[in-house]
This record gives sequence, C-alpha cells and structure tokens, in this order.
Amino acid sequence: MYGVTAEIEARDDSRHVVCSVPLPVAPDVVWDAVSTGEGISSWFVPCALEPQVGGRIVQFADPGAPDPTTGPEAAAEAMLTATVGEITVFSPPSGSAPGEFTFEERDWMGEGIPVPPWTTSCEVVDDGEGGTVLTLRSGFASGGQLAEESVDGSVSGWSQSLTVLAHRLTHRPADGVVTVHAATDPVAASVPDVWSRVLGALVAPASGTGTGADSGSGAVARSGEVGGIVATESLASALIVLSAPVDGVIELYVFPAGDTPEDAQGSAAVAVRAYEYVDAPGGSGSPLGAAAVDGVEPTWDAERWRRWLDGLVAG
Repeated sequence: MYGVTAEIEARDDSRHVVCSVPLPVAPDVVWDAVSTGEGISSWFVPCALEPQVGGRIVQFADPGAPDPTTGPEAAAEAMLTATVGEITVFSPPSGSAPGEFTFEERDWMGEGIPVPPWTTSCEVVDDGEGGTVLTLRSGFASGGQLAEESVDGSVSGWSQSLTVLAHRLTHRPADGVVTVHAATDPVAASVPDVWSRVLGALVAPASGTGTGADSGSGAVARSGEVGGIVATESLASALIVLSAPVDGVIELYVFPAGDTPEDAQGSAAVAVRAYEYVDAPGGSGSPLGAAAVDGVEPTWDAERWRRWLDGLVAG
C-alpha cells in the first residue's frame, strides 16, 4: 500500500531489512518526520532525541509500559524498558544532496547483554518532481542466527509503520497527530490463538474475505464503535484506516506476555496504538513532518481503547 516495499538484504557479514516508500511532500518535510522526536512519535513509537551526532535517541516501544508523556513518574517507569541509542549521522537534505539520519542501539536486548549493535538509517532523497523517496535500512553489520531472527521479524513492523507515515502525508499532511497506546492484561492462550479470536470479532464476514488466516488488506473491520478498512495485515498485527471513532489509523497487534520465555509461549496480550489526526495548534496549513502534538486531548483515551480491546479478546 502506498508503494511501500520491504525486503531482506543479506550478505556474509551483514543483514538488514530495506524499506522504501515514495511520499508526495518535499524532502524537508520527510526529514522532520524521520529525524525529530515529534516526527518519529507520529508514525512509529513515542520518541525523544537530541538532533546532533552523538546525541541520544530514546524510543518507548514496550506495549506494557505507561505513556511517557503523561508525567514524570510514567516517564521514569517507561524508561526501564525503553531502548536508548546514539545518533551517528545527522545530515539534513540540502539542494540535490540527500538527507541521512542514522542511529545505533547497543543494549536493545537489555543493559549488559552482549549483542551486536542494531543500526537504523533513513535516507531522504528528492524525486525531482516535488516529492521524496524515503529509504529505511535497519539491521546488523554481522550475520548469524540472531541477526536473521531479529531482522526478519522486523520486516512487517517497519512496512506497517511506514504505511502509517505515508497515509498521513498523502491524505492529511497539514494535520498534527495525537497518539494513544493501550494493552490488555495477558490471557492464557498463544499469540496465534488470540489473534484469530481478535480477527473473528473484528473483521466483518460481509467483506468477503473471511476471518483468521483468510482475512487481509481491504477487509471491513468493525467492532462496536470502531470501524475502518484493513490496510495491511501480518501474522499477528494489522493496520486499520479508521472511519470511526476518530480520523486516523490504528495499529492492532498481539504480543507474547510473560515473565519468562516459557510463560510467554502460552500467554498473550492485545495492544493498540492509535494515531488520531488533529488540527495542529498554530498550523499554517503547510505539510508537517514533526507532527506529534502535546496539549490536545484524544477523542478516546487509553482506558477507553483498553475496554474496546477487552471486548475483542472476550469475543
């Protein structure tokens, strides 16, 4: 969707996922979207960064952690599971020269665990026709089983996140974004079983695509007050373009939940990350890259999204 491509680039000494997407806005807009905390937060996960080489980038991707933007205590708790990286390249686009933003995460499996650094880069290139091509590379300068499992498992996630970005920059480029994250308590079932239950409660049989493994992009999604169209779907996640209750998109996914790897095999939880489009305070009507906004209340808060998720799990 939106021309997002994703593939694995495997060499003897490295393994990366490489994603590319054409975007109908100028390179400086895309640069702000991929190299600022407000930009990354509007299409990926809550993020804060220091925009310079050597600066820190902190990403809050744990679905069970509190929203770090709700206060100091929540931010301190969220930091316990946040990933912290160092910016190694910070070169904005200039004239015909592309922009490049690169960061490296060394403790992505937890502090002190000896793993190779995970490097992610975004290249922003002027397409010569008023638009931009964004290319994202993420992975390791090493091979082996860990690189294969980690990188290959990130393909659908990166593709889905870039679709979130592309959808807004195509349809609502001048709007801000308010994000909400919510998750259920763990339930005693495997990830595939819970995902099948969620799809059975969400994807309308009238869409003609069925449920479970037969469902896919273009399916009608509706449960209670939430409705929309499935834009992309993978083994345990889906991106839904909403028609209600807000204007925006949601990422819906199931993840293993447990204190140990053994517990996680038979325990799963459901999470949603909602991206709601709102009027940007003081906006000029021009396209926005750094689109995440503070001080605007979402239509649905985390507790209301959580109640909706509980209804999906209950079937």
